[in-house]
Amino acid sequence: MHKLAVSSLTVVLLGLTVGIAGCSSSSNSSNPPGSQAQKSAFCGGNITIDKASANTTSESGFLAILKANQAALTAMKDNLPSGSLGTEASGLVNAAEQAISQNSTNPLNNAPSTAGADIDTYCGVDGSGSPLPSYFASGKNSTFCTTFAPIYSDVSNASDVNGVLQALTADKAQVDQLSTLVSGLPSSIQSDASNMVSQAQTAISSNSTSSLQTGQGYFMDVSLYCGQNS
Repeated sequence: MHKLAVSSLTVVLLGLTVGIAGCSSSSNSSNPPGSQAQKSAFCGGNITIDKASANTTSESGFLAILKANQAALTAMKDNLPSGSLGTEASGLVNAAEQAISQNSTNPLNNAPSTAGADIDTYCGVDGSGSPLPSYFASGKNSTFCTTFAPIYSDVSNASDVNGVLQALTADKAQVDQLSTLVSGLPSSIQSDASNMVSQAQTAISSNSTSSLQTGQGYFMDVSLYCGQNS
């Protein structure tokens, strides 16, 4: 429930707020706390919204999806996990409910960028509601991924495709370093990483976003390999 695609290579993270006034971690579910049934109900709601919003490209479209999936929000609210994850999830659901009641996405703005990823990882899915690949986070501590990390951060914080280009240009040294590390990656991710780096280098050298128009899939696959689920 946390992604809103706004370009071919980046996402704006929505609805990940913590500690909204009035949020509660109490549960109205009949499922025993900590049970598999409770987790299944919670994740079922999250995955429903993830899938419904996978191709949404506007805030108004995302708001419409929230309105159409209030039962999924209720399932999440009534089956919150324990601990800090439950606090994050409670904040997320309350932000979504406020957005619906105010008919505005404003309550979803200026939110932390990790809660949605934490929830999706807990549920074993990516932001589109698809199961995480077997290689998820397998390269997290590799040189490739530690080099990729600042690029990922800068690209993810870009508000549009032009912002992505600016971020890549600023990170040119890291992008060039990635190109020297691709050959050492496992075959399961090597092709996607090679395509991602090639498209990024083309965008930088041409000062054009045209090469990025098919790059989001490569970028997200590499992100998952590096343990970035957002």
